[in-house]
Amino acid sequence: MNHIEDLFAPDLTAVSREVCDDLLPDIVAALDRIMPRILGGADRSAVRRYCGFVDAAAEALAFLPALHPEALPPPSVAYALLRRDAAELPWVAPSADGLGVMVVLVDRLRGFAGGMAQECVHTSADIDVHSFERFLKSVAEVEHEREHASPLRRAMATLDLSSGAVADLMGVKRQAVDKWLVAGPPSERSEKVGVVAEIADILRYRLKAGMPAVVARKNAEAYGGRSMLDLIASNEHEWLLTSVKESFDFRRVA
Repeated sequence: MNHIEDLFAPDLTAVSREVCDDLLPDIVAALDRIMPRILGGADRSAVRRYCGFVDAAAEALAFLPALHPEALPPPSVAYALLRRDAAELPWVAPSADGLGVMVVLVDRLRGFAGGMAQECVHTSADIDVHSFERFLKSVAEVEHEREHASPLRRAMATLDLSSGAVADLMGVKRQAVDKWLVAGPPSERSEKVGVVAEIADILRYRLKAGMPAVVARKNAEAYGGRSMLDLIASNEHEWLLTSVKESFDFRRVA
């Protein structure tokens, strides 16, 4: 699976299975484990993980390299369209596992990117209305939670930072960070927290799921052999934000 156009082969099931085996085996395995809980009326933690898995799968598919990018929607648009339908996937999937979810994602991407007829459009006839309504409500709450989380919590989730790790970055005690999570950071810390959150947001939208935390900890030559977290701890966060923005400004290399 080298290009997004590879998804446009005639056999939807074969293409989806190739995606499962070669491109996203870990995500598919995670969906295999979570789908029975989702269909049976899962708790919020399971729904949160499900949304994360779908988000990662949508991102991986939408940002595949393209042979003819000018003929396709921008990757960010394709990604947004795929993840927007996360609540519908289990109820139209041909099977209650990771392969089933992936079949629907690939089918939808083939539809709006390749102009192909959609195959996964019918809802299961034996759908449990109560489970369905509960799931829709849970997904809506999780999405709201993700979009409206405080900048600090969002950055901590994206970069996999504990309260102690944030305390080290900010030069304060862990107990202070715990208070910030409840009442917000004090005014003298708000600027730095905001910059760190902006860096985390850029990495979250530009990198595959799980990678922002890895990238933030990796020593880089561009940073003098230091990591992003080292720069933040040294109060070089403003310079780091400029550097991160420039690294994803594709107009500079066009």
